[in-house]
Amino acid sequence: MRFKHSLLTSGAMLAVMLGASAAQAQGANEIEELVVTAEKREQSLQDVPVAISAFTSKQRDLVGISTVQDLTNFTPGFVYQSSNDRASMRGIGRLTNVHSVDGAVSIYIDGLFTTSTVLAGGPPLDVDRVEILRGPQGTLYGRNAIGGTVNVISVRPTEEFYAEVRAIAENYDFTNLQAAVSGPLNESGSLRARISGYKLDQRKGYFTNVNPGLPSEGSKRDEYQVQAQLEADLGENADFWISYKTLVWHNRGGPGARSGYLADAHETGRTDPNFSVVFNPAHGYSPETGVNGIVPGSLVQFNGSTTTTNPALRDNRTFNSNIPQRVRLRDVNSLTTNFVYRLPTVDIRYVGGIQEYKYDLYGDTDGTSVKSYQIPLAPGSICGNIGALFAAGLSTVNCSPLTTNVNNGYHYFEYPKWYSHELNISSTTDSNLQWIVGAYYYNEKYTGTGSTADFFDVGPSTLRTPILGAAPNPQQFWSTGNYDLTTESKALFGQLDWQATETLKFTAGLRYTKDKKFGSEFRRIVANSDVAYAGLYPALGLSGFGPGSAANWGSLLGNLAALPAVGQALGLGGALNGLGGLGNGAFDLTDALAPKSTAGAIEGVTSPSICTAGVCRQYVISPTTGIASRDLGDTSDAWTGTAGLQWEPDGDTMAYARYSRGYKAFGFSAGGFLAVPKAKEETVNSYEVGLKKNFGSNIQLNMSAFYLDYRNLQAPVTVRVGATNVTQFVNIAKSESLGLEVSGIWQPIQNVRLTLDYGYNPTKIKESALLVDVNDNINTGAVSVVGNDLPQAPEHKLALNGAYTFEMDPGKLTLSATYLYRSESYANVFKRTYNSAKSWDQVDLRAFWAPTDGKYTLIGYVKNVFDTDGYAAAVAASNRNNNPAIASQRFANGAQNFELTPPRLYGVEIQYRF
Repeated sequence: MRFKHSLLTSGAMLAVMLGASAAQAQGANEIEELVVTAEKREQSLQDVPVAISAFTSKQRDLVGISTVQDLTNFTPGFVYQSSNDRASMRGIGRLTNVHSVDGAVSIYIDGLFTTSTVLAGGPPLDVDRVEILRGPQGTLYGRNAIGGTVNVISVRPTEEFYAEVRAIAENYDFTNLQAAVSGPLNESGSLRARISGYKLDQRKGYFTNVNPGLPSEGSKRDEYQVQAQLEADLGENADFWISYKTLVWHNRGGPGARSGYLADAHETGRTDPNFSVVFNPAHGYSPETGVNGIVPGSLVQFNGSTTTTNPALRDNRTFNSNIPQRVRLRDVNSLTTNFVYRLPTVDIRYVGGIQEYKYDLYGDTDGTSVKSYQIPLAPGSICGNIGALFAAGLSTVNCSPLTTNVNNGYHYFEYPKWYSHELNISSTTDSNLQWIVGAYYYNEKYTGTGSTADFFDVGPSTLRTPILGAAPNPQQFWSTGNYDLTTESKALFGQLDWQATETLKFTAGLRYTKDKKFGSEFRRIVANSDVAYAGLYPALGLSGFGPGSAANWGSLLGNLAALPAVGQALGLGGALNGLGGLGNGAFDLTDALAPKSTAGAIEGVTSPSICTAGVCRQYVISPTTGIASRDLGDTSDAWTGTAGLQWEPDGDTMAYARYSRGYKAFGFSAGGFLAVPKAKEETVNSYEVGLKKNFGSNIQLNMSAFYLDYRNLQAPVTVRVGATNVTQFVNIAKSESLGLEVSGIWQPIQNVRLTLDYGYNPTKIKESALLVDVNDNINTGAVSVVGNDLPQAPEHKLALNGAYTFEMDPGKLTLSATYLYRSESYANVFKRTYNSAKSWDQVDLRAFWAPTDGKYTLIGYVKNVFDTDGYAAAVAASNRNNNPAIASQRFANGAQNFELTPPRLYGVEIQYRF
């Protein structure tokens, strides 16, 4: 009902806007013309036949757009998952952080492609304009532009001296100090420079840790940025601009930091389905007694914590963890240069640069404060017998219930470095035929973790000393999956615009792109749970001693070196002496879980195939590190482009029809060491019609309707590989995304401004193979996903803003209010409640004071006035057990995870200009 009322309100507002008489324009504010460079030349926004949302620094200050998430609120079809830095447009987007699978929304900062969306939310003091192009941009922007493009244009050096400082203070102990200085370096003004930067701190997080003595988390930030620019007029015909930027995060905020919660009880099974190669820390909270529980009184938690249930069930902004999440961004270097040479009829432009960074994320794998617990012994267990014999002096080795060390941490990292070059030549005459041609080259070298992270035990653990002669594991990793990859992309492109008549223009564009990816992936799995030893002990001829489990072997589990003494104690003499040299520790599963083939080489794997008895391995295992490695590599190419018709019957009307084809290169499930590591390239055919209309000088209406025929979506699907869960990328054969988008501005009287941004975007999977949803414990077989929504594609998005300006002699006071609504969306191709983000809405208020002399500006604001829960994007469920024999493990399906937008925020900002 809430959204229905809002939609009716917006519909009524639109009707009033369309019905308003042009006579009302007299005395009204004129809507400012916005110039954009969406098609790599300066044009009025209303003249570009593409669906665009554009935001100037002035607009962002007035409305309160300070983050990428804010940009999405006012952009139909645009979704951003801030915790993972993933962007989607019209249902086409980045569904993973594995860099060997490209994003689908390209981000350009001053013409240089970047892999991170978060940079698009730079402060208005530094960012002159943000342009968001919706739909595939497969001609002029070929790199990862199958869903859309975000262009960020920096504020440039000024010809006169200028300086400004800004200070922002907000609740949660937030401060942001910004400064910029700009001006000429020589008397003529032909050489100009600008230096800017900010220091941002947030000392209190949005989420509270109930574990005593540990810090809050969620957007805690300690960061700074510095940018230096140099711009020169090289004579009458050439311009040169160069920028260097560095950025540092030492914080618990930013992408990867805590931003949500588990909306269900802990999975307390002894073996967690997600990480069954180690004992589940949350089993320490098990309500079960006897052999299915823990030894009474054996639970040990960090810092004296007594919490044994998920605190988020009482307050969704609380959690319980003993290892604080920590984000670190360092060694950030970004160098960008633009050079333009103007000939009488053409401009020659070069855009190039290089970027690199090192990103590390550390945290608590299990999300509990459990340090250890003991696993009860089964009646008649070997351990119980040995323990009794030891107490009687009849055994030289003792045994007791196994004390687990379940303090698990993780390390996720990204270390990329990339550079690109683009050279384009564009016409500049007044001819009816305008054109642009160009060439592009991109190269990225990347090292990082795969779809999960590196997981390890903290503290004493048998993981350090694997048995059976496996290589040592000094860092105590129980799962590691990394990769090194080089990506190359080359392209040639061109576009023609022909003004056939005074009212008709035709556009045609073509691009050829060739992509190459090659590198190596690395994998090791070392286990110390019942999963590891269940088959090992029988394989050693010990089946008569019972199962290889902690309940049977207790503290001797994995201690094969003790078997001679066990044999002696049991009266077997030296029967087990031959097993004494097999070690004491964990069990290496790397080779057992690595993919083998009986059908020849695996597509995308370039390592040589070594076959033994008809079983072929395309990998090697290092005898010193125990890590398996193999080489990956392949290429793909595509022709993409656009064709369009533009009709301008008068100076206030522009209608267009446009076809565009987009392409995204093939991808690898790198770091997962899977039997099918490669996913085929994606393509999309986009059909769009639009209208951009000014009604007099006080109403502006932009509308677009689109249909996307989407092929081979590279969808991440969790698959079971032995005792582990790994992300596999599969191709969804055919999907569709269609919709209607409306953006309007109405200034009915001098001091009133009303805006509307609405997107209707139903999506559907049309054809796909059957897939297994590992979170579904009822239907465990493959199911159809046909008819399901595309991931991260809410059907409705709405933003309404109203502002009134009071004009007084000292200055102007603008009061504004914003209403936001977003409907339900899903994290993956399985349309299940446990993968959804619920619908939500939000109200923001803002006051903007601008004195007549323009020296300073004061802003006060409240975001999320009613402190409602909002959901930036949908998050996939947690894997669950469904064990009919144990009451506490009877989960019908996965448990929901929710990523929350910030709670109520209020603050003030002061800007002072010199």
